[in-house]
Amino acid sequence: MRVLSAALLTALSLPLPTTVLAGGDYPSTEAPRAQRVQVEVEADFLETTVELSIKGKDRTTVDARLEAILVSLRKRFENQDGWEAVQLERTFAAPPRKSTARSSFSFGDLDEDPKPDDPVVATARYALRGPAENGLKTVEILRAKASDLTNSKSEDERCRLSPIAYALASANDHRDELLDQIKEDVANAKGHLPEGEMRLEIAGLADPVQVRHLGGNRYVVWMTYRLTFESPKAGKSTK
Repeated sequence: MRVLSAALLTALSLPLPTTVLAGGDYPSTEAPRAQRVQVEVEADFLETTVELSIKGKDRTTVDARLEAILVSLRKRFENQDGWEAVQLERTFAAPPRKSTARSSFSFGDLDEDPKPDDPVVATARYALRGPAENGLKTVEILRAKASDLTNSKSEDERCRLSPIAYALASANDHRDELLDQIKEDVANAKGHLPEGEMRLEIAGLADPVQVRHLGGNRYVVWMTYRLTFESPKAGKSTK
């Protein structure tokens, strides 16, 4: 979806500044005007996050158990184009941290100075991704791949799956497409300026690409840039 902002069209319709007498500068009267270019894009994949937590008395045993679970999880995604399991976080066996939203999933809190026989916990978070274009089929497969990782009969093993949702890999992947739109806008603006009387200064091209979810598998990504109408230094006055 392409938008040439009304602000740009308004700016081009404004009267140009007049020159100063006797070899002075052309005054620059136009403040930077924010413009926006945007495009609607489809999601790159469907994604969920699986959180794993293993508790026990022996650190070596706890770490080994979590690693065995992660090996099983990674194997479910090996050599499958469009499917991946990406590690987001991994902690090795240690006393649980003090109160945070995540520590409550890790079997609660311990005192500041844990005792030698206190339990330890190892955790991991993975992003699980599958092809967005397959819709509900991908949802079913992701749930299946994340199932039965831990022993449901053990109170020392926990597995939690977040809701599955559409996602973009990176809004910045669309920067070149947005920059092409800006180039087109600037060329159009220059075509409306009397030659030699004013020039355009552009700012904001290095700013981050913004993104907003429109619903379903649709997103809008955009960039905001600013145009300044600058009048060049005047040379010697002519008669």
